[in-house]
Amino acid sequence: MMKKTALIYILVLSFSHPIFSQTVIKDVNEAIELAKKNNLDLQISRRTAQVQQWNVTAAKGARLPQLKLTTAFDYNFVLPTQLIPAQFFGGREGEFRSIQFGVPFNLTAGLEGNVPLWNAGLKQEVEIAKANQKIGILQTLVLQDDLSTQVARLYFATVFTQQYITITQQNLANTDSIARIVAERKEKGLIDQLEYNRVRSTRLAIEDVLHQNEMAYQKNLNQLRVVVGDSSVIASSSALLLLSGEGSTLQKEPPFSLDKEKGLGDEVAVPRLQLRAAQFSLAKEQVKKEQKLRLPTLSAYARYSEQAQRNQLNFLNFNEKWFGIGVAGLRFEAPIYSGRIRESGIARARVNADIAQMQLDNEKRKYESETQDLLITYNQSLNSLKINREAYQLNEENMQLVLIKYKGGILSYDQYLNVFNEVLNAQNKYLRTLADVMINGKLLEIRNSY
Repeated sequence: MMKKTALIYILVLSFSHPIFSQTVIKDVNEAIELAKKNNLDLQISRRTAQVQQWNVTAAKGARLPQLKLTTAFDYNFVLPTQLIPAQFFGGREGEFRSIQFGVPFNLTAGLEGNVPLWNAGLKQEVEIAKANQKIGILQTLVLQDDLSTQVARLYFATVFTQQYITITQQNLANTDSIARIVAERKEKGLIDQLEYNRVRSTRLAIEDVLHQNEMAYQKNLNQLRVVVGDSSVIASSSALLLLSGEGSTLQKEPPFSLDKEKGLGDEVAVPRLQLRAAQFSLAKEQVKKEQKLRLPTLSAYARYSEQAQRNQLNFLNFNEKWFGIGVAGLRFEAPIYSGRIRESGIARARVNADIAQMQLDNEKRKYESETQDLLITYNQSLNSLKINREAYQLNEENMQLVLIKYKGGILSYDQYLNVFNEVLNAQNKYLRTLADVMINGKLLEIRNSY
């Protein structure tokens, strides 16, 4: 009985405390792939591009024969009356007799068909729909590209704040060790209150920095989770093997070259430039459409209907007659004067095409400038990294030495504090340089993948 009760208790506890699984992202590439799969903005953009595909189908359908069923029911609650000379009915000349025409109830049913034989405007609508479809696809690619950049920055920001927390925790532990020594010395009367207060003040400052880093880490992690579309994501810090001295993992050459055959300024490869080029093509198609609207159109049509006229609502009585009406023909339309609407439409479309051309040229220049800035920053950071890594390692060694000497009473607190501040400066410079190398290197790698 006791075993059974214990088993029930364990089951109750297991169901009352849900287990939350976490998705550990091992590297930045995994984070980018996860965002491409789960990001809601990207999913919405893909669905919007699918809508453009149906717009192409609708534009093509407008050029095909159209057939529709028409039906109408009329109730003439006041019938038209016409005055007829009475002499036609044997009356006297000069008199009139009122004659009522029609019946109260009319039901008409029929088929109507139209076939556009020549309509340049409809053909151009298809081309415009195709251009919009291409733009929709490219907008998704541009969003995906921007998303990759955003994920890379957020991922490394999250990982580096983890490293800041780890280093700050170590600094706080060292300061705690100093604080214990200072407290013992104060009790023995070896130091005054001023030095004791300075040590405690330094410790409080480092603790505040730790809390600030923890807050920054949580903010970066929350933003990363939103972008990748997974609320359980955590970033692994294993990507920063450089902190353990494995500096050889960094590449010596930039992952992108301005001289590459498929590289800078090639709108065939770069989503941003592809999108601008597609928008320029759309603007040119709009100009063609406005010009073709000035051309005549030719279409064929046919209608056949039958009509029933009743004094009473007895349309289901098929013994009564139905009267047929059929017509077929050609319709030719040629615009002559439209109040300069056509001219203004063409002029407006041409200006929009000029704007699209300037936007494409401007986007090329911006992209080239951004890439050059990334290359400059990457190369400079790569050159500085070796220096800052060596300085970081030397200052870490100095920190261990100064701790030993201060604990042994060889150095004063001012000397310890000078070395400690140098260590903090070296830590910050090294992590900032490492972040610049890894972030800019990844951004250049993304651009190199086009």
